[in-house]
Amino acid sequence: MSKILWVEDNELGADMRPRRLKRKGFEVVCARDGGEAVEMAHSEGPDLILMDIKY
Repeated sequence: MSKILWVEDNELGADMRPRRLKRKGFEVVCARDGGEAVEMAHSEGPDLILMDIKY
């Protein structure tokens, strides 16, 4: 099973979209900001990182 690190600071997006991925059979771990995402990328070893970028 592939592990996805979902990085989302929007509360609604942090809840709804990972649930859809879990229903499709993915393991999903979530980070709330960039700093937490970097830590989790090292500790969790995800296969894919999904995040949005705002300038």
